[in-house]
Amino acid sequence: MWTIRRTTLNAALILSALTAVRTPAALAFSFEALDGGGGEVAPPAPSPEPLRIVINVPARRLFLVEGATMIASWPVAVGRPATPTPVGSYRILQKAKDPTWAPRGRPSVPPGPQNPLGTRWMRISDSGYGIHATNDPGSIGYARSHGCVRMRVADAEALYELASVGMRVDIVCALAVETQP
Repeated sequence: MWTIRRTTLNAALILSALTAVRTPAALAFSFEALDGGGGEVAPPAPSPEPLRIVINVPARRLFLVEGATMIASWPVAVGRPATPTPVGSYRILQKAKDPTWAPRGRPSVPPGPQNPLGTRWMRISDSGYGIHATNDPGSIGYARSHGCVRMRVADAEALYELASVGMRVDIVCALAVETQP
């Protein structure tokens, strides 16, 4: 089980340890409580689907979870305070390899090294939020996007191969977690 702690440093240490240790006991993954910083937030509902994505915004980490087992974990960049990554439950609505970025009111950016979506795009909302690779790997681990979740190119490509259209994506705001024996 996991419980809430209010220290981000504690969360970073625990999450780093969990990604380094791959024993079955260390990979047990469930949310007992989540704290959004301004009161209690409901945890993601139990999912009947075997495989899902959980993104912890303050920890800047994306987890691929199967049932109660963490399959993989990657560092990510999330939205800036002015343009935060939206918390909630979503689905992958669309996947694209080598996407064209078409920002509203600006010229489209074709696939290639100048494209901020990198080589992979997974749309999770009708309003344009998604999980994608980035041409700015230095942003990973920070709050630098306009709300999307950015990944290193190799990480986004690995997730893309495992993810499917319709897959559940839970974006949570857990300030820190601690494992119990």
